[in-house]
Amino acid sequence: MGTIRWIHATFGEMILPLLIVIAAIWFTVTWKPDRQRTLPARIFPILVDIQFVLGLIYWIYGIAIGLGGLYLGFPFILHPILGLLAVGVAHLAVRPGGPFSNLGRWRPLAALGLLLVIVLGAVVISTSI
Repeated sequence: MGTIRWIHATFGEMILPLLIVIAAIWFTVTWKPDRQRTLPARIFPILVDIQFVLGLIYWIYGIAIGLGGLYLGFPFILHPILGLLAVGVAHLAVRPGGPFSNLGRWRPLAALGLLLVIVLGAVVISTSI
């Protein structure tokens, strides 16, 4: 389980925020109206899904071994909730007809900016425990 925690922590604290910034810039610059989703736009939400699943596995494991008081207590309970919210925003960010579609070229920048705030909030919560 230490390996899963290390991958989840490293990817969530260092790699995912950087990928979000790069993706926001890339998707904003290459935006074209009514275009099919590109390969990066299809892969990006999957990376967020993998991060969430790794964290969920570790969270459930922690509860199973008796750390439920810590993992189910406030503020740490917000960490998996924010993770689930991040998954939803990541999928909506690249969906052609999603709630951000009225923003035009700035759709990916706004959606991924929101995603970055959610991810950084989850990182702050996890490191404060």
